[in-house]
Amino acid sequence: MINRRARPNQPRLSWLPTGVGLALLAMLFLLSGCMSADASATADPYALYRPALKPEFQQELDNLGPAPQYTIDATLFPDELKLIGSAAIVVPNTSIDPWTHLVFRLYPMLEHYGGNLVIQSALVDGRPATFVYTNDNTALRIDLDKPLLPQQSVTVELTWRLEIPSWTDQPAVYALFGRSQQMISLPLFYPALAVYTDGPTLGAGQWWLTNGDERGDAAFSVASLFAVTLTLPSGWTPVTSGTEVQTVKLGDQTQHSFVTGPSREFLLHASPAFAAVSGEAYGTRVTSYYLPGTEAAAQAALKYAMQALRIYSDHFGEYPFSDMRVAPAPITFRGMEYPQAILLGVETYTRFRDKLEMLTAHEMAHQWWYQIVHNDPVAEPWLDEALAEFSMRLYMENTRGEDDAQRLVVQRWQTPVNSLKAKQQDTAVDQPVPAFLNGTQYETIVYAKGALFYDIVRDTIGVRRFDRFLQNYARKYRWGIVDSKQWLEDLRDLPDPALMTLFEEWIRQPGGQVQ
Repeated sequence: MINRRARPNQPRLSWLPTGVGLALLAMLFLLSGCMSADASATADPYALYRPALKPEFQQELDNLGPAPQYTIDATLFPDELKLIGSAAIVVPNTSIDPWTHLVFRLYPMLEHYGGNLVIQSALVDGRPATFVYTNDNTALRIDLDKPLLPQQSVTVELTWRLEIPSWTDQPAVYALFGRSQQMISLPLFYPALAVYTDGPTLGAGQWWLTNGDERGDAAFSVASLFAVTLTLPSGWTPVTSGTEVQTVKLGDQTQHSFVTGPSREFLLHASPAFAAVSGEAYGTRVTSYYLPGTEAAAQAALKYAMQALRIYSDHFGEYPFSDMRVAPAPITFRGMEYPQAILLGVETYTRFRDKLEMLTAHEMAHQWWYQIVHNDPVAEPWLDEALAEFSMRLYMENTRGEDDAQRLVVQRWQTPVNSLKAKQQDTAVDQPVPAFLNGTQYETIVYAKGALFYDIVRDTIGVRRFDRFLQNYARKYRWGIVDSKQWLEDLRDLPDPALMTLFEEWIRQPGGQVQ
């Protein structure tokens, strides 16, 4: 049963002041705890975030360039199905256009998320600001008193109330957002700055306002930095993005403080029933959470995640973060990726245990293809999904050998694509999510057929050249956003004319060759 509360139906104006000072105090408190008293340390603008990255990768913060910085303070009230939040967000204009307004996405308001996020106040550089709900209440437009010019920044302070949906506790429920089965999943529980894409001429750029659905991923974000203070009832265990830098018990509540390196979003997933096991891979602490009675599956998930982290680090470039987390979630036998965290359906810990390893391998690959290199998940889902799916072949080769890897190719990719082709439902890979007839066609084409394309490209150019191609691709677009045109330009740089033909046959046209 779905329990949804009323959502705002009309755009709303407000000039109310905000109480985001708590979030600013939290940031200052973290700064005092994470930075040396030495004056040279206090001059470091990124000292707050450095613990989230392994020491050898902390210099990437200095080379990141202007990026949004979120300081968030949120309190979760599980019994009331409510979260109260405030944020101070430094917004740099990295486009070529002056901005007369800003847009923040309210992802909890998506139909399949089922939440109700109400903005209570907004300030811009300390002054009350006018705001209005837009895009079927899934976005917030904040007007600026004067245009924000390129290379300038403003600080936006927001307060909000989030009403959390409650879903059935049956294992078959697929709940990306809300409470179910002893867990509360709250990805993007805060107003998230929308992506602004420059147009062909000055002033022709646009804010991204596309709404995804449960068939694909919904969030599209520039790499940002987060300092988040979460207050939860003591006994609740949070699974988040980033690295925890401080824990303070406040009576029957506990305050957890986290920081991130460059991240696409910040996840809050929590339960009073979680226990955990952990290990280390290439200097990263990997933690696997579990519900009562599933410790063996959690140990297996930990093993698979650590193996995947090492294998993908070797093939794509080393995982740069201090932490990586794996946890069950109320999403049946499916998986979902977030920065420094993956969620696996509760049923993969029990009756679908045979799916646990491959699901872990796929979702771990998204730490490179989504988190480090990002793309529009609604318009061009193949850019990350096909590559994450193909990455599973590399995982199988390195853990089980070529014979098992080839069985994966045939059973997981080739056979479903052949079946779809026999039904005359083959179609192009490079299409937006809504263009596909149903979930089966979407997954078979984008995941399986897209992975087969990568497989034949590797056969065509050879393993070593293919590995270099992926490493160069990950390095070139690190912390950036890529589209199909840019991807194709990189493919053209490989001196093999057959690749263009393969791209047209497999990705652009519905007739990719299958056996």
